[in-house]
Amino acid sequence: MHTVLVVDDEKVIRDGCSRLLRLEGYQVLTAVNGREALDLLSTEPTDVVLCDLVMPVMGAFEVLEEIEGKYPDLPLIVITGHGTVANAVEAMKKGAYDFVTKPFRADHLVLIVKRALEKQSLERRARELQEAQAQNLYDLAMEKSRIRTIINCMADGVLVTNRELEIVLHNPALTRLLELSTALIEPAALREAIADEELEEGLKGILAAGGEEEVLISRELESGKKYIHALSGPVRGLNDQVVGTVTVFQDITTFKELDAMKSDFVQMVSHELRSPLASIKQLLTVVLDGLAGDLMDKQRDLLSRSQSKIQGLLELINDLLDVAKIESGHGFQQQVQLSVAEVLEQTVALMKTRAESQQVALRLELPPQLPLIQADPRSMEELFTNLISNAVNYSPEGGEVDVSVVSHGDYLVVKVSDTGVGIDPEEVPKIFDKFYRVKHPKTRQVIGTGLGLAIVKGIVESHRGSIEVESRPGIGTTFRVLLPAIC
Repeated sequence: MHTVLVVDDEKVIRDGCSRLLRLEGYQVLTAVNGREALDLLSTEPTDVVLCDLVMPVMGAFEVLEEIEGKYPDLPLIVITGHGTVANAVEAMKKGAYDFVTKPFRADHLVLIVKRALEKQSLERRARELQEAQAQNLYDLAMEKSRIRTIINCMADGVLVTNRELEIVLHNPALTRLLELSTALIEPAALREAIADEELEEGLKGILAAGGEEEVLISRELESGKKYIHALSGPVRGLNDQVVGTVTVFQDITTFKELDAMKSDFVQMVSHELRSPLASIKQLLTVVLDGLAGDLMDKQRDLLSRSQSKIQGLLELINDLLDVAKIESGHGFQQQVQLSVAEVLEQTVALMKTRAESQQVALRLELPPQLPLIQADPRSMEELFTNLISNAVNYSPEGGEVDVSVVSHGDYLVVKVSDTGVGIDPEEVPKIFDKFYRVKHPKTRQVIGTGLGLAIVKGIVESHRGSIEVESRPGIGTTFRVLLPAIC
């Protein structure tokens, strides 16, 4: 319920206004002069003031001055006679909302009061919106300042672009990483910071993807003597729409150097270990063959076990050397025109005995004619030996291993399928990691180094091919190797 204060020295005016306004649902207060009205305002919340223009003690002009200072949101409507309309207009110039002339009509008075209340409500709402907008702008400025402070303190470089691939935000770390001579003036063209076509195409792909798909692009760059890893993703705005991209640049030069040192160390140690181990194995062979005298059964058994362990160490060393060669870019030494069919026939023939001893059916299916590939023969032998050996080892008694090859466009597709224990979906992405082995109760007896599939992947990629794997636990696993064919 709104409250209206009626100020007039004439009782009939006060009573008449009170009756009209109460009928409209208003609460009404009355005062006989301006001074009494101001005293009421200090104690009673009021929404509108109806004030006579001329009164003893204090009139509308004086009340208006007081109200403007203490109650700026309180509308004041002047009550005046016909002879003082000019003065009422002057009062409006000084801040009064409107005026009514005596005698006034009831509907006219009620209408003016309603309009005054509506104006007051609109002004209050507008002020609240202005205050909210000012607060939002302040919060936005604070958040922007906070984000920029955080980004500027990051050790990794950060680069944010809009949909036009203009740089709209970057930090000092990016300037240092990319060795830019001067800081970028935002917005700046992407190529002012970095001229890498693959990265630019990746960012365009992120912008083109849109929707709910979360596209992340990983790229390794070289800047002078530095190696930099760049990870890019989308920046989303309202309605989850892609409004730009963000790329984080990390200096991985130290990691590259450590990796190279590790590879050199592994290669050096492996070379140093292989020669003495080969000599020990040869000496054990001489003893086991009886060339150094007769052996008791117990001695022969212990020496045989020692020879087996040494052979395992030699295989591990050879695998480590192969990994080191692949990582250093020397995974294969020669490339010749090679028949995949012949390599597979030889490999399957060598694995037949082991498969039969484990009661695993090993089959090879070859089409009549296949194109040749350009490859290193030794690498291809190692590639297919590892895949087929794994398929046989991880298949149970009575299992099946199928090896096939087909020509598909510009590639040869070699498929190795088994009916083994399979691989859990969460482990599939890890099987090509070095030293990683799938853990399963049924395969504890399988001995290995965990380097076989890492070597397989390295060989395939060094020959510009790719490898895919599909597996279902308890059903089996299929590896597909795609190798470029000679057209």
